[in-house]
Amino acid sequence: MIAGQGGRQGPDLSDIGAKRSPANLRQSLVEPEASIAGGFVLVNLATKDGRKITGARLNENTFSIQVRDFSDKIHSLRKSELAEVKRELGKSTMPSYRSLSGAELDDLVAYLHGLRGGL
Repeated sequence: MIAGQGGRQGPDLSDIGAKRSPANLRQSLVEPEASIAGGFVLVNLATKDGRKITGARLNENTFSIQVRDFSDKIHSLRKSELAEVKRELGKSTMPSYRSLSGAELDDLVAYLHGLRGGL
């Protein structure tokens, strides 16, 4: 998401250029699992009635878990409804941009580094 526009599957990038160096941005784009933003834990849930839900964990306590799936839908489930909760620590939902050409990757890094959140 940038300036309130876009999806919510990852962190707000509105001021990412003020927080990260070009080298760090490049690494995050080609190796997304090298540095996962705090608070973004990928989970796979299986309900007792057979549904499968995969997404970013929003909140979890002893009795419930809330997950935002890839279609931006929020699921709030009681743990008593679940057959399985699998936390994918160290996994990223972001794809690698390794397949971009050198020039395309340079352009993307330059764009992201220019995002300063109005600074």
